[in-house]
Amino acid sequence: MQTEDEANQPVSAGVPRQMQRSRRSARWMTALLATLTLLAIWRFASNYPYVDADSTHYQAMADGKPAMKPFAFRVLEPAMARFFAKATGKPTEDGFLAVGLLSGWVLLYGVLHPVLERRQDMWLAVVLILMPFWLRSFTNYFLPDLMHAALCMVYLSLLRTRRWGLAAAMLPVMFLARESTLLIALIAAPSLWWLVGRRAGLLQLGGTLAGMTASKFAARHALANQHHINDTLYLIGKIPWNASRNVFGVTLWTNTLPVMTPVRIWTVPHWLPLGGIHQVGYSEFSWLYPMLTSICLLTSFGLGSLAVICLVWRTPLRRLLPREEPYLCIAAIYGVVTFLMSPLLGATLPRLFDYGWPLFLIYLPAMVSRVWRHWPVWTVSILVGLHLITAWVEMIRLNFFRFSLSSEFAILLGCNLVGLWLLWRAGAFEQRQSLPAPRLVTEA
Repeated sequence: MQTEDEANQPVSAGVPRQMQRSRRSARWMTALLATLTLLAIWRFASNYPYVDADSTHYQAMADGKPAMKPFAFRVLEPAMARFFAKATGKPTEDGFLAVGLLSGWVLLYGVLHPVLERRQDMWLAVVLILMPFWLRSFTNYFLPDLMHAALCMVYLSLLRTRRWGLAAAMLPVMFLARESTLLIALIAAPSLWWLVGRRAGLLQLGGTLAGMTASKFAARHALANQHHINDTLYLIGKIPWNASRNVFGVTLWTNTLPVMTPVRIWTVPHWLPLGGIHQVGYSEFSWLYPMLTSICLLTSFGLGSLAVICLVWRTPLRRLLPREEPYLCIAAIYGVVTFLMSPLLGATLPRLFDYGWPLFLIYLPAMVSRVWRHWPVWTVSILVGLHLITAWVEMIRLNFFRFSLSSEFAILLGCNLVGLWLLWRAGAFEQRQSLPAPRLVTEA
């Protein structure tokens, strides 16, 4: 006759083994999907090569030539490409490709693994794989964006497993890839201090200081920026410069960067610390730039921005930012800030809007599977279809079928309006499903 403890022993021992097997199979499945997806992206991208204008600066750094700031701060990828070239005897271009392939695989694995590990809503993995984000990111592998995103993915994964020290050690490496690591560090340090404790916050602060020091040291022999002004003033000046063009349609002009014919010019007072800038002005208004900004906003991650708005509107803050999962809080805040700041950061808007990937590829899939649980299949199917149309319409217009920007904007607007109606309707249905059933009161 078995005792109760003996009867329960095989079950209690079998559950951890089953969980281990499930996690192991999820890891293998994620690795296989990431590899196959990356090979497909590589094959497609090789048929449509694209080289960004800024890539020449990074190639020069990989070849041992000096570069001007701010490119000179981003030394990690050129150094790895140069090391690859020396070790294999191949050109540095192959080194950038090898680093890009490795970075793309790491990023794909990090995005897909949490979804496949949950074994629920695995359709989300298909939606994530079909995003044009991967193609845009890989075609720019000469730039440090893909590598920085992979390092950021490793950083968030370490936060997910609550390894605060290792995550802090990642920050100096991330700073050597892109100086914009300062933004995620400024978000992570106070967030972890508040959500986890003082020690975790101080570790991130220490990693931030070490990273800033390493970045400055790496660029100590770099050439000055094109305006010959202070690096901090240069970064601050980019905000009104890009906002004026991308948001308001007016391109600013200086004697150091005469991009368009100005309609008005002023002479700068000599006592202002603006380096080589002696004259400033502005061009005529053009509707093209605000239109392109609106299209990039609506198409970068499909209906993702619309889903985030509906999620925030209908979900309490304590569920949106779970204290027990600080990595989700950091991914959400960092993703929102970078996505909204994209028009202020530069000219290549599709690439800049992609900086918000932690919000749409990490945070949103995790929250969708928790908050929206009772949606009809037909609603989800239509939303996925609209999502893929809005995500791919810009790439289709540029590479396959030529149609006007106004037609593209009309398509995006229509898809977003239908998506908004479905999301709002499904959200209301979800709220009714979550309400407790009324109790019948009977008289004695």
